[in-house]
This record gives sequence, structure tokens and C-alpha cells, in this order.
Amino acid sequence: MLDRLPSQVALVSIRSDWSTSVFANDPQLVGALRSNARTVTIDRTGRSWFRGFASIFRLGIRHIAEGTDHLLFLLALLLPAPLLAFDSRWAGFADVRQSMLQILKVVTAFTVGHSITLALAALGWVRVPSRPIEVLIAVSILVSALHALRPLFPGREAGIAAFFGLVHGLAFATTLGELGLGRWERVASILGFNLGIETMQLVVVAATIPSLVLLSRTRAYSFVRIGGSFFAGSASVGWIAERLFGMHTSVDLIVDNIAHHAVGIAVSLFLLSVACLLRNLFDPFLAVPTQPRPTLDRI
Repeated sequence: MLDRLPSQVALVSIRSDWSTSVFANDPQLVGALRSNARTVTIDRTGRSWFRGFASIFRLGIRHIAEGTDHLLFLLALLLPAPLLAFDSRWAGFADVRQSMLQILKVVTAFTVGHSITLALAALGWVRVPSRPIEVLIAVSILVSALHALRPLFPGREAGIAAFFGLVHGLAFATTLGELGLGRWERVASILGFNLGIETMQLVVVAATIPSLVLLSRTRAYSFVRIGGSFFAGSASVGWIAERLFGMHTSVDLIVDNIAHHAVGIAVSLFLLSVACLLRNLFDPFLAVPTQPRPTLDRI
């Protein structure tokens, strides 16, 4: 080709190389072939299996950090975790041990659910169109937001987290499918990607749950829970409209802008929880009773 067309230039790139952390979704340009330069040197020094694994691990962290819909589902489901259900409403709060156990169950169930379908889909054993999966993810957020307002499935949050985790795992697998990996590399990528996802999830949970547990001891938590529920529900409705009907909304822009201030929001939430808890020490009336008080008709 270069003999017949001397002005021709052929670009050479590496499509996929696990040991140098180059993947098909971002191929690496290594040089160009011309009539007067017919060789390209590819530097493969510093190759290691760990480089590829570390790159996939970081990809998992970035994917869940940027995947605000996945985190919004989990956070909305955790909003009522420190509370007790009574007469089809959230009333009173559970003790710290019970709250943390409930949070652990929800996070673990979600992890197990998305790990199963992530592995099955990444290995090519399950194939589902992406559009219905994206719609179901938005629906999962709406369900968890409604549950945070009124208990729809009290005590069964872990089961709901596991069920919708299966759906979220199919979406995670789409990212791995774009990397152009071989079979054994794909197995390693499932492990690394999943570890990245779980690391980021634990960071988010660790940053928010102490504040939610402290706030649940105060009457201010009703405003936080209801406000968070309406925000998650509104975002989910916007995503459903976009993904199901092709409507254009600004939900991604709004949610992403809020996510960029996640650290400041987490710090502010913690300071608010401490302030409300200290105020309760001086005004016990503001505290929420551990067990709901009986109503007159029940007496």
C-alpha cells in the first residue's frame, strides 16, 4: 500500500493488552507507518499482571462514583434503615446494633445480587438488552424512594436489595464487555471490577451512615428522610422518562452537579447530625422516642 501510495499514512495502535493496562474502549496509539518509516517500535517494558488488575480495580471505583443512579438506589434504601415500622409508617428508631445490622444486610444483599449477574453477563452466559436494564434501574430507585417515605416492605429490605442488585449487575457487566478481554482476563476483571465497586460503596456508606444514625435520634431526621426520598423519586421519574420514552430532561445534569459536591454534603450532614444531637441533650422534647407511643384509639 505504501509503495503504491507514498503519501498514505497507517496508524498503529494496541487494542487490548492486559499487562500494560490497555483496553479496547481506549486503545493506545503507538506510531504511524509511512513510505519512509516502515517500522514501529512497541515498548512493552514494565509489563505485569498487576497493572491490568489495578486498572480494572480503578475502573470499578470510577464506575460506581460516576454511576449516580446505582448509589442513589442504595442510599434511598438505607434512609429508613435506622427506623422502626409501626402502623404503616416510620416511627421511632432502632438501637445502634440493630441499625448497623440492617445496613450490613442491605449492603451485603446488594453486593451478592450484582456480583452474580455481573459474573454471568461478563462471561457471556447471560445477554439482556441494555435499555430495559436502564429502565429497571430507574424503577428500583423509585421503589426505594417510596419505601423511604412509607414502609412498603419493612424487614425485607435485604431481599429487595438482592433482587434489584441482579438488575444493577447486568448494567455493570456492560462496561466490562467493552474492554475486549480474553476469557481468563475477563475472569480477573470481574474480581477487580467488583472489588472496586465494593470499595467505593463502602466509602459512601461509611461517609453517610453515621450521620443518618445520629439524625434518626432527632426529629430533624423526618425532613432529611422525606427530602432525600423526594429527591431520589424525582430523579428516578426523570430517568424513566428519558430511558423509556426518549424524553429530554435535565436530571443527569442536576444529579451530577450535586454529586460533585458529595464531600461537602457529607460533612455538612455530619455537622448537622451532631448539632441536632447536642440540642436534644438540652431539650429532650426534640428527641424521637425509641418506641412509638400508643394512640388513644389503641388504648
